[in-house]
Amino acid sequence: MHISRKHHAHRFMFMLLTAGTALAAPAGHELLFKNAQNATALTDADRRAIFDQLGLKVAADGQTLVFSDMDTCPALNPGTGDVQIETADLNGDKKAEVFVSLGSACMFGFAGTGVSLFIQDGSGHWQSHNLGAGMVGVQETRHEGYADVMIGGPGFCQPVLRWDGTTYVFDRNIAEQPGGCDGR
Repeated sequence: MHISRKHHAHRFMFMLLTAGTALAAPAGHELLFKNAQNATALTDADRRAIFDQLGLKVAADGQTLVFSDMDTCPALNPGTGDVQIETADLNGDKKAEVFVSLGSACMFGFAGTGVSLFIQDGSGHWQSHNLGAGMVGVQETRHEGYADVMIGGPGFCQPVLRWDGTTYVFDRNIAEQPGGCDGR
């Protein structure tokens, strides 16, 4: 069977294109915000700035994320509940603040999830606030113009954080059942 040079050239070109595609893994910020439907108002630069502060990197498989300083923890799959992005206007300025929840019992113990809050300052820089381990819940109460935030986790007593003018700090506990906060 005779194969023309033209056929070889097309085959070679296809192989180059395919190889280039296989090597082009998504950037970390693209993976992080892969399923973040409620964060469409964030620019590519916003997403990069937030990703750069989380201490994550793209895993060797090019499709998952790992903690930069803890390679022994299982990878986070942005297509699942491992990574959750929530937005809320906590201070009424018509701009979304961004909650990033990372699911990893390896990093966050029994709560299984760690929450970081990103607030854009007056100069446009995203400031990171570590809220701790648990699931986030925005409260109706407010301090210094910002909504309070509850960080729910294992147990029956959940901490509520308040804005102190520069960051979120502990304010009070909420019992999920009678006596849930006894002894605290």
